[in-house]
Amino acid sequence: MFVAFFLAGAAPARAAEDSPAAALQRLLDKDEIAALVARYVTALDTLDADAYAGVFTEDAEYDVTGTLYKGRAAIRKIVTDLQETRARNDAAGKATPRLYHVMSNSSIEILDATHAHHESYAQTVRLADNGQFVVGFMGRYDDALVKVGGRWLIKSRKLESFIPPARDAAK
Repeated sequence: MFVAFFLAGAAPARAAEDSPAAALQRLLDKDEIAALVARYVTALDTLDADAYAGVFTEDAEYDVTGTLYKGRAAIRKIVTDLQETRARNDAAGKATPRLYHVMSNSSIEILDATHAHHESYAQTVRLADNGQFVVGFMGRYDDALVKVGGRWLIKSRKLESFIPPARDAAK
């Protein structure tokens, strides 16, 4: 029903230039990209390094608030470093709070058959000692995606923090 509504004119600028098959493909691509973003968050929260790296192209670049990771291996290391930190803390008897990533306000734009753009807000929450969840981070993802071998992957990702940098106490 949604597809029929969409093809019937919900997006008049596109409907006039696209065939029903092209419009349907755009919807399928957007759905696959939404699933890709969900796999990214799930892999990060479960510390699954292979699944995490698997949402990126081999030559992807990931700018994490000014720190640039180049290539799938460097991006995978983000999670393996988190695994090692958690293992060290567990061995030392220090509790490591679990982080839960929340993506919201997602926008997906299909640029052509093999290129897309995605933006969303990103937030991390963790359980505090008092039993309440607290926000640890808030920012925005800006992604360039490509379709490789029939699958959408992240080619470049930039994570911008909404948290202002710490101010110099002397100022």
